[in-house]
Parts: sequence; C-alpha cells; structure tokens
Amino acid sequence: RGRSVSKQKPQAATPDDKGRVLLWGGGKTLLVRDSYYSDSNSSDEPMSSTDTDAKRPAAEGGTCDEFGFRIAEEHVEVYKKHSLAQAEKRQVMREQWGVLVKELKEKDAQTEGIAVQQQQSIDVAGERTRAARKLLRGPVVNGIAPEYRPFLWPLLCGVDKARAVKGEHIFPSLLQRSEGSERNAELALDLDRTFPGHPLLDKHSEGGREGIAALHRVLNSYALYNPEVGYCQSMNFIVGILLIMDVQEEDAFWIMSHISDSLLPNHFAPPMLGSQVDAKVFKILLRKHLPKLSLHLDNLGLDPGMVCGQWFLCIFCNRMPCASACHIWDMVFVKGPQAIFQVALAIFKLCEEKLIATEDMGAAIHVLRDFETGLFDSDALLECATLQFASVGDVNKMRLELLPGVKKEYQDYRRRMDNYKMNENVKKGKELLRGFGGKAWELGNGLLQGAQTVTNKATDPELIREVQGKVKEATATGGGGGGWFSG
Repeated sequence: RGRSVSKQKPQAATPDDKGRVLLWGGGKTLLVRDSYYSDSNSSDEPMSSTDTDAKRPAAEGGTCDEFGFRIAEEHVEVYKKHSLAQAEKRQVMREQWGVLVKELKEKDAQTEGIAVQQQQSIDVAGERTRAARKLLRGPVVNGIAPEYRPFLWPLLCGVDKARAVKGEHIFPSLLQRSEGSERNAELALDLDRTFPGHPLLDKHSEGGREGIAALHRVLNSYALYNPEVGYCQSMNFIVGILLIMDVQEEDAFWIMSHISDSLLPNHFAPPMLGSQVDAKVFKILLRKHLPKLSLHLDNLGLDPGMVCGQWFLCIFCNRMPCASACHIWDMVFVKGPQAIFQVALAIFKLCEEKLIATEDMGAAIHVLRDFETGLFDSDALLECATLQFASVGDVNKMRLELLPGVKKEYQDYRRRMDNYKMNENVKKGKELLRGFGGKAWELGNGLLQGAQTVTNKATDPELIREVQGKVKEATATGGGGGGWFSG
C-alpha cells in the first residue's frame, strides 16, 4: 500500500551488488529499489530500536537521538541522563504495546473477509479506528513504542476508512501524476529545508536523496488531490516526521489528509483562517485556566497566538525533540484536536513561574522557546496536559462559534486593504496625470508657436508676391492661358 522509508541509515550507505542501498528503519533493513521499498525481515513482529543500536553508526559532528536528529550541544547532557533513566521503562512499554497491538490484530483477523461491498468496508474500517482509539485512550498517555507507530498511527487516523471511501486507486493515480510533469514549484523549494542534516533527508547522500524524493511524492500527491489547499509550509515537517517514523508513503498521504481535514481544519488552505480561529480559542482557554499568567502576558503585550500558531501548524514538531513531538502525536491521534490545546496549555503551565518573572515580551518568548527545544521528558508534559486540563471542552464547537467572526474580520481587513490599494492607485494616477499634463502643455505650446510662425509667414506681403510670381512663370512656361492664380 505504498512505500516506506527508513528511520536511520548507515553513515556511508553504498549500493550492493544489485544496485540497492541498505538503510536502517524501524529495526528492519530496508532495500531501497528504483520504484519501491521492501522489507528484508519477514517477521511480523518489529525489532525494537535497541536491537539495532549496534548496527547504527555514530553520526559525525555530535550526538544524535534514536531517530537520527542531532542534539544541540547545550542539551546533550540532559538528553543522555533522560535516556538512561528511561531505558528500563521503555523496555516494559514495548512489551505492553506488543500485547495491545496483538489484541488489535486479532480483532482485525476476526473481521477479515466480512466486508464484500464498499459500504461494508467503510463501516468495518471506521469501527476498527473507533475500537483502537477506545482501547488506547489510557495507555497512549505514556507514549506508543516507536516500532508500533507505523501500524498504529494510520489505524488511529482512519487511513483504511479514507481509502475505502475515496477508492484504492487514488494514491497510485496521484503518484503517477506526481512523478510526471505536474510538480508544485513552491514545494520543490522547501524540500531541502525539511530537517536539514537529518540522514534520511540529506541531499548529499544516496539515502537522503531517496528520502527527499519520498517527501516530494507524498506532498505533491496531496497538492494534486486537494488543489484548494495545495501545498502549505509546515506540511513538509509533518510528512517528514511520518516518513522518519517509517510510515508508508500512502499512509503518510492519508494521515496528512486527516490532519488537514479533521485535526487542523482551515489551517493550510488560503487564507488560513483556522490558525486565527485556534489562536482565539487558545487565548480563551488560557484566560480560563491560567488567568494570572494570561493577565501578565497581556501586560507584556504578548499575544499567545504569536507563540502557539507555529506549534499548531506543525503539531509541535518544528523545534521540539522528535521523541517528545511523536509522544504528543500519539495522544493527538487518539483524542483528537482537544489534545493539541491541552498540550499547549500544559507548556504554559510548566513555564508559568518563569513567565511571570519576565519583564518584557522578548524574555517571555525566550522562556517558551528554551522549554520547547529542551523538552526531553515529555511524560511530565503529557501528564500535566491530561490531568490539569482535562476539561478544555469541545474545541470543535468553539471553532465553529468563532469562525464567522474571524471570517468577518478577514473580510473587513480585505475591504480595508482593497480601499487602501485603490486610494494608492488614485494617488499614483493623479501624479501621472499631473506629470502628463505638464508634458502636454509643453507640447501644445510648441505646436501653437509653430502654427503662429506659419500664420505670420502666410501674411508676409513679400512672400505672397514671390509665390505669385513663381506661379505665373510656371503657367506661362506650360503654354496654358488663364492659370488658377491669374486675374
């Protein structure tokens, strides 16, 4: 059902004797071919990431996390301490998730072959997603084991249902168009800017070029699938994380569609009113749950929307460590958009003491940015989000209530901008006419002087007599009598 790409690759990947490049991903060796990817490990159970740590070469120039992202030097010590502290817990977590995934697959086996018509397939797929979300609602707070995300994320996002509704042929046909001449020029500019330096997306290596090609196929296919949205910056980071986590290309395509349609509606389609709506929703929630902090930020002149806008648009994956961002995605895919607001509120809550101590907007933003980039302990964040902000309410209902007002604000803004542009054009027109009028006066004055000269010469007696003489002479020479000037 599409292609998958690797989580990690050898530092100096080289083709084998069949021209294939070996990459590490999800604990399996992936064989990268010209037109598809296939697993060389036939086992149904994925190997844990610790099983392949010995096979993964150390990255040059610094410490990398388990997903291939380089850790900033100032955060290396904290990262190592956290990794050591979490090692035993992760092993237990993998075993627990193995049991849960086995249970879900057994349920899938019971329904396999039941659906023979499209509507039945849609109903069965929808029920699978609902059952998975219900089963995982509690365990997901601790995060999904990374090796199970390629299976669980598509399930939680309703990929099979979307495929059943739209048709199995959709992605393959879009892929053919994407690999043809229908390419998005704006998208091409962002490919190299997506997690620069990550081994999967490094344009200077064979494996990186394959990853960039996969990223382009998914994003360009989506732009063709939904032309009203097309391609929007930040989509590249979302799809990049999906591919790094070994989600298959077709599944990544449908997950991106789910995010655009359900989790972040109107965020990517011009004029991106969803971002403004969610900024207002968050401001209301912040005022309700953290009134003291909200008042302090107002006094600083800091609009929370300035900070949370980028969080929402890429679901926290732009600056945050990959493991923490994926932990947040686990909860968002299970609980829906309310989890995005819960996490954002939890970040402000955990930074509340430092934020209240700030005296200007810049310092407050710096506090939030430092917290975001150094967040390796996502357990505390998700615990805060779940326990302290469980009552955020129905955010989709709030979105619908605020959307008309945001639309009106946008229409008023467009009207003001149109009036401003019209006034500017009128001013330019007047200046142009004023300049043209001066040139026209000079031209007209010159013509008038020329005409006056001709008139003066036409009434000169000596000139008249000279002309009459020449005419008479011409007439006499011609032998004809009674020239037109005679008499």
